[in-house]
Amino acid sequence: MTEHAVNPKGERRVAVEERRRVAQMSPEEMRRELLTSEVTGLPNRRAFDEAGAALAVTMCDVDGLKALNEYGYEAGNAVLKAKADALREAGLEAYHDKGDEFLGRGTQIKALVARLERARATLRGRLILVERADGSTLSFTGADFSYGVGKDIDEAEFGLKRHKAEREGSGEIARGELRGIHKNRKARTRIKRSPPVSSAPRHEAPPATN
Repeated sequence: MTEHAVNPKGERRVAVEERRRVAQMSPEEMRRELLTSEVTGLPNRRAFDEAGAALAVTMCDVDGLKALNEYGYEAGNAVLKAKADALREAGLEAYHDKGDEFLGRGTQIKALVARLERARATLRGRLILVERADGSTLSFTGADFSYGVGKDIDEAEFGLKRHKAEREGSGEIARGELRGIHKNRKARTRIKRSPPVSSAPRHEAPPATN
């Protein structure tokens, strides 16, 4: 796992800037900030709870996030953002709960399942690029997730556990491993610099004499 040096002065400066930003927010902006996931931009668990009961609920989580985080949290966060985008594109009313867990709401279980499968297909085919702090680049394809759907969150969680067990039993996924995910790592890009051009005056050779 990549370690980052901590700069106390830098942290204090960021904290001051963050407090200033929050102090300048309108009540509506503060409420929106309170109900939004900082990582994915989706509504968060508080927003899900405040939305009230739904006729159909889904819970899903990313495959192998812990293994992805071994390449740095930038990699894990990039996959979470890609999953959030895939859920949106599939037309799902999605919420980012915590870590790799996402929730969703709908009116029909069958329609939720169709949207989740559409989101899975989108995510599996997406190239996910990660720019790391050291200048190197990672790319992933084949990211996926398991899910459960039910009339309430308890049924959805039970369905998620069953789906994960089925996929583990078939060898499709394994705890702590990146099965199905293909990664490519590129070294830090270095810019080649041209040699400096001398500013000294050029001396022309004397003309030849007969």
